[in-house]
Amino acid sequence: MGCDKEYIIRLNTVDSTNRYLRDEADALWNRVGGYNGTVVVTAENQTAGRGQRGNVWNSNAGENLLLSILVRPGCSLEVCNQFILSQLVAVALHDTMLCYGIETKLKWPNDIYVGNCKLAGVLLELDYSGAFVEQAIIGIGLNVNQENFPQMDRIPVSMKMLKERRFVVEDVLGTFLDFFNNYYAEIRFGNRNAFVQEYTKLLLGFNEKRPFMDSTGSFDAVIVGVDGYGYLLVRRSNGTLSRYAFKEVELLL
Repeated sequence: MGCDKEYIIRLNTVDSTNRYLRDEADALWNRVGGYNGTVVVTAENQTAGRGQRGNVWNSNAGENLLLSILVRPGCSLEVCNQFILSQLVAVALHDTMLCYGIETKLKWPNDIYVGNCKLAGVLLELDYSGAFVEQAIIGIGLNVNQENFPQMDRIPVSMKMLKERRFVVEDVLGTFLDFFNNYYAEIRFGNRNAFVQEYTKLLLGFNEKRPFMDSTGSFDAVIVGVDGYGYLLVRRSNGTLSRYAFKEVELLL
């Protein structure tokens, strides 16, 4: 049930796979030649990889999975439901890790965690046409075999550190793309509820009291859900329901 065509470009070194896809989007899409196609760019090494909040994504050459995916959902995805792409990718990464015996949780909006350690990050760049998402570039960095990391804002972990063995990065890519393509086909045909429910269930802080920080200071709250635009919905200890955009609140680990 996956996408009709998948066009994969493998690069040795690039500044950013997301940047490469954005610059080459039209030319690459024409090579796919179909509405159902996806374009995938992987790299052995990124010299200027980007993460959320403007952070740099650090990765040793050849040790991790670095990729970006280009999709053009058009009228099959409304702007008001754009966050389903983040949910889809996060659930696909979670299910991929289960295939390797690794149980993960999701930190809003779409980081992949094991305990308090970050295993993978996702960066989405969306373009709109009227009421629809015209184009999405989905950047993913997954720590596979790296063991030594520079000082980072989050404690990193890799698949190798968790399972004490090396993994074939290309095999991990294939497993992930199988999940991604099947799930993307599902949302194009309107089957979205399963991803929303699975994503919400996997969220750190869902239905459990956790400490948060916003512009007013720290507070305790419970995550009750995420809306179609990706706003986080939390209920504070006093019963107040708050709605936050990305970067307006932080779950404290």
